[in-house]
Amino acid sequence: MLKVRVVFFASLKESIGQSEYIVELSLPMSICELKNQLAKELDKGKELLEKGIQSSIDFEFARDADIVPESVNEVAFFPPVTGG
Repeated sequence: MLKVRVVFFASLKESIGQSEYIVELSLPMSICELKNQLAKELDKGKELLEKGIQSSIDFEFARDADIVPESVNEVAFFPPVTGG
């Protein structure tokens, strides 16, 4: 098992009620699988399953299908970003 720091940003942090969480992962695992695991482990984790929730692995944008690498330090989740 690998322990990974998961960070929540912006309105997602407020919805879930915490800014970070340490999760134990069994690799290989995709971002989508991680979202589902967190949805079960956290009281308000189902927020992660809403459409448009973005993610990053060690500060690089990640898609739901991306695999969390063994060398991961941090996975972050945040609401959709708009530019202007």
